[in-house]
Amino acid sequence: MGDLESMAGNLHIYAGVAVWECGDRLTKAEEIMRIHAKRMIQYNHDNGLRNILPHLQLALKLMGSAEDAFMTFCGISEDDFFQQEWHRKGGKTSKLIGHTTRLYLAIMRGDMALAERIYEMGKMYHKGGILFIGSIMRAFLGGLVAFATARYHGDNEKEMIRVAEESISTIKIWAKHSYWNFANKLFLLEAEYWFLNGNEKLARRKFGDSIAAAAKHRFKNEEGLAAQRAAIFHLHYNRKQEASSYLKHAKDCYEQWGATGLVEQIDAAMSEILEGLD
Repeated sequence: MGDLESMAGNLHIYAGVAVWECGDRLTKAEEIMRIHAKRMIQYNHDNGLRNILPHLQLALKLMGSAEDAFMTFCGISEDDFFQQEWHRKGGKTSKLIGHTTRLYLAIMRGDMALAERIYEMGKMYHKGGILFIGSIMRAFLGGLVAFATARYHGDNEKEMIRVAEESISTIKIWAKHSYWNFANKLFLLEAEYWFLNGNEKLARRKFGDSIAAAAKHRFKNEEGLAAQRAAIFHLHYNRKQEASSYLKHAKDCYEQWGATGLVEQIDAAMSEILEGLD
């Protein structure tokens, strides 16, 4: 039993790193996670299955697949699965994983309004404890959501600015210990900071630094994300040609990553921008 518990924990860490951290090909990660999901069923390991399915579902959605991993392996839809999770006693890890994967998908799709709602819903599950790679992504993603939200000057602007600045402080510490893993994340948050504060020169430079660091350290997914956020920055100032160029960069990254679903979304955004240039 101890070995099975360790295996389930290691699978959860692998899945998180493979799908949203390393930028490895999604098709490879999806194939491996599918094999291990089947093994969790064979071993009657419910918690292991609950921990890996959200990552598999995330990979499928990024790839543009219509398959519902929860229906495939549990016989219920994703929405029904998470409804059960939210009302289930215990299972904090699976709740955190489910929340963070949904937050990640909303941000990668550029839907910051949805990301903000997901972020707020998940606060109760992120009090205390550490979720390995999930806690890292929570700090990073939370900062991105907070900066985007603060730009709209809503009722919780001050709180969002506090969250955003806290994210920068946290990741700055991590970057001192592992520059390779955190430099591009730090630069992207700093770019969003200067974007929020109206310093175009520094924001432009930091977006470029984030893209360059992610490319150098082979985080193809986060290189694409930084390029996508840079496009939004330029669109804000009506620089449509530059925005289109950064979207093309993001598309190239997502194609290499295997995120066909994001590629299709970028194509639609580029078409809309190019029409405005005619």
